[in-house]
Amino acid sequence: MKKNNTKNTIIGLVILAIVVLVLFVLAVNTPKEEPETVKITAATRQLAKNYEEEYPSTPKSVVSEYAEITRCFYASDTEESQIRDLATQMRQLFDDELVANQSFDDFYNALRSEIAVFRDKNKVVSSYSVSSSTDVKYDNNEYGSLATLFLTLNIREDGTINKIREQFVLRQDETGHWKIYGWVYAGDNKE
Repeated sequence: MKKNNTKNTIIGLVILAIVVLVLFVLAVNTPKEEPETVKITAATRQLAKNYEEEYPSTPKSVVSEYAEITRCFYASDTEESQIRDLATQMRQLFDDELVANQSFDDFYNALRSEIAVFRDKNKVVSSYSVSSSTDVKYDNNEYGSLATLFLTLNIREDGTINKIREQFVLRQDETGHWKIYGWVYAGDNKE
């Protein structure tokens, strides 16, 4: 009987050793799954911002956010699915009156057409500059508290930089947020 117990123990240990060896070989030879990586682009960084929780505090910072979104629209690594979300985000910077003047679909369709033209001509917004805080002009009138400042977009096309200058008017809403009330073309030049 004792011989039979020893024999069973040895067989059990051999089987256990084989199972452990097989599991070890499988663990070593099983390819590791790569964790899914998310490509961080200017658009993904921009879309991570939440204006409901952290709205830009000054007219200059609002126009800077507008410029960043504009850069994202024309960047080659911005995905088609991100453009609609960026357009929605941009409209959060607009005054209610400006939003009421154009439906989202009309805004989005016009934007898509403009992006197509830029991409066909290999144009990109290479950089931008916003008026310094000391150059912002403030006014109070029948339209409310207004701020006026300039944005210069540097558009690169075929090695040439074209500067497009726009004048922005922002109006402070009832919550104290500065919203883009409108803008006009203020000139351009080539370098």
